[in-house]
Amino acid sequence: MTWKGWISALGLLAAAATWLGCAGTGIPKPYVCAADNIGTGDTVMISLLDIIEPVKDQEFVVRTDGTINMLHLGTITAAGRTFGQFERDLQSAYIEKKIFQRVTVVVKPGVRFYTVGGEVRAPDRKVYSGEITVLRAIVSCGDFTDYANRRKVEILRTNGDREIVDCVKARRDPTHDRPICPGDAIFVPRTAL
Repeated sequence: MTWKGWISALGLLAAAATWLGCAGTGIPKPYVCAADNIGTGDTVMISLLDIIEPVKDQEFVVRTDGTINMLHLGTITAAGRTFGQFERDLQSAYIEKKIFQRVTVVVKPGVRFYTVGGEVRAPDRKVYSGEITVLRAIVSCGDFTDYANRRKVEILRTNGDREIVDCVKARRDPTHDRPICPGDAIFVPRTAL
């Protein structure tokens, strides 16, 4: 075999080892929160700036049909947009309808929550204040009870996805400690006696 043949064979071997190594590690796929998307039931804080009488942090709750009722604009669809997209949509609407010649719109999320239930010492709905993992969320509710099945903790995502987390493994290896997103629900089942 020529040196070019050896290099090709080594390259294929390295690629196969990498592929098999990644598939066999058991490390869960990264999960990215869709925290920047507005959903039904979300609270949004909207400010209108650079106008004669600025409006600061007016609170709106996104209705079940995905809309809010905006000052001078009427019913506007908010759900499914990112906060940045919704800012641009509102700003464009105010200028196109000649309500304001110039306006700066700021849209921020209001208070958002995640829920922890089941076999934890203090089941509760908690304020989502930034990045948090399933283990930290459980600790924020007093940690597991003595009857908790720590190997089958369920995360129900806002998009309907369901994940089962082995928290025993996650305590040993933080790569298995899954992120929690606004609106997620964690349920810790009881062990079978």
